Amino acid sequence: MAMPDLLSAPPKPSATAAPAESPSPVAPPEPAVPAGRSRLQERFVGDVMALHERMDLRGLADSIRPEDLLYLARRPDGLVVLAARHGGIPQRYLLGIYGFRLAQYLRLRFASEDLAFQRALFAEPHPEQASNELHVLAMDERTGSILRYVALVGAGESEPADPRDPARTLFPCEEAHQVNLFDHVTFEDEVTTQEIWEVKRLVHRAPRHGDTAASRLRVTLELMLGFYTALGAVRPGIKVIVGDGEEGVAIQRTLRSLKEITVLEGTTPSLPTDHLMFPLYTTREVVKAFAARAPQGAELDELTAQLRGALAHEDLLVGFKSMVGRVDGQLRRVAV
Repeated sequence: MAMPDLLSAPPKPSATAAPAESPSPVAPPEPAVPAGRSRLQERFVGDVMALHERMDLRGLADSIRPEDLLYLARRPDGLVVLAARHGGIPQRYLLGIYGFRLAQYLRLRFASEDLAFQRALFAEPHPEQASNELHVLAMDERTGSILRYVALVGAGESEPADPRDPARTLFPCEEAHQVNLFDHVTFEDEVTTQEIWEVKRLVHRAPRHGDTAASRLRVTLELMLGFYTALGAVRPGIKVIVGDGEEGVAIQRTLRSLKEITVLEGTTPSLPTDHLMFPLYTTREVVKAFAARAPQGAELDELTAQLRGALAHEDLLVGFKSMVGRVDGQLRRVAV
C-alpha cells in the first residue's frame, strides 16, 4: 500500500543576497535535528491517522477462511462484529487492522511518533504468516470503518508448558513488567501456557459527529459479546486471561465481566526506547499487570446470555448495569 507524499520534505527557500546597507545578522549554529523535521513529522503522523480514518475494509467478513472465523454477527443497521484467527485474514485486511491499531495508538500518544516517522510506518509491524493472535472488531459495514477493536495473544510456545517454568516465553505484559505472573498468582486448577491468553490493544476510533453515549455503549456490548463468544470457541479452552492497564480504567472495566482479577503491586513496567510502544508506560498513570480466571462452560454461557439480554433491553444503560451487578467482580492484590 503506497503512502504518496508522506515523506517529501518542504522545498528549501532560495538564497538571496542581503542589501549592503543592511547586513544579515550572524546565523545561529545549525541544530542537531533539521529545522523542518518537527513539521514533517507532525505532517506524517497526521497523514497516517487521516489515512486510516478513510480506510475501507468492506468485504472483510466474507474474506476470512470459514474455519478461522470464530464469531460473526451482522446487524440490520450495518454494524458487523467478528472474531477471527490471524492466519485466516487476508494480508490486505491485516494491513488495515494493524494500521487502525497504529493510528489509534498515535492519537492516544501510546505509540512513539518519532519511531513511526523514522521507520516510515503506516501500520503496526506484524507477522505475515499465521500467528497466535485473535482479532475481535466491530465495524460499520456500510463504510468499512473499524469502530472498536481488541486482540487476544496466545503463548509463544507451540507445546503446552508449565507457566511457572523459568525457561518459557513470557507474555508481552510480563516482559514489560519484568515478572512471571505465575510466580505470584495461583489458580485452583492446573493451567498450561496453551490455556492462557493476553488481552491487549483495546482501542476505538475517535468520536464522530452523531455518536451518542447509547451508540458507543451498544458497540462496546456487541464487542464484548463477540469477545466472550470467541473465547469459548478457542481450543484448548482459555482458562486464564492476563494483561495490564491502569486500575481505574482498563482493570475496572474488565471487572464488569470477570468475577475476580488479581493485580500485581510493586512492578515498574517499561519497554526499550527503540520499541514502538514504549510510551505505553510513560504517558499513562500507574500501570499494573493482572491475571484473571476466564469464564468457562455454564458461567460463560450465562455471561453471554446476560450480554444478549443487555443488548435487547429497551434502555441499554439499565441492561448494562443489571449485567454488571450480576457479575459483581472482585479485585485481589498481590505484592511483588
